[in-house]
Amino acid sequence: MPETIHVEALRALADHQGGTYAQRRALHLAAVRRYVAKLPFGAKLPTLTEIAADLCTSVAYIAAALRTMDLLGEVVHGNKGYRYRLRPQEQHPMDVAIDKAVREGIWDGTHQSGTALPVGILAQRHGLAIEMIPRAMRALIRDGLVADREGPAGRGYYVRDPQDAVLDRIRLSP
Repeated sequence: MPETIHVEALRALADHQGGTYAQRRALHLAAVRRYVAKLPFGAKLPTLTEIAADLCTSVAYIAAALRTMDLLGEVVHGNKGYRYRLRPQEQHPMDVAIDKAVREGIWDGTHQSGTALPVGILAQRHGLAIEMIPRAMRALIRDGLVADREGPAGRGYYVRDPQDAVLDRIRLSP
């Protein structure tokens, strides 16, 4: 179910069809997004129980929605109640080390232009689940250092030539 569907349309669809798990999950994700959007950037999120009570739903659905939002880089959802709303383009704190390591590897030649990044190794080395790699690569892609594309090693994150990234930034600047 696309996340762009209006919440009321999802609710009507779920009511009409009895609601599949995916529909209920999409509905809860949309509701939690609206709830979080009312909070200022950097604000600590209420507890799962408080959000569930405010939205009249289960803690399990709130936890699932916040995990999804964490994977997308919208919030930080830590294991020990450490939760807050991220600013747009703000890097997730778990991604800082891998971002720094990849940038240094590109500049010092460890990661050569045109080669695929060893994302499994990088994830393991920096304590990230493989599902978090797309979130961790966002800033590198935005800065033109890495491209998410099909290549000789299959679909993956490939290192771009650092000079090309600099030229792209110059061309795009006003």
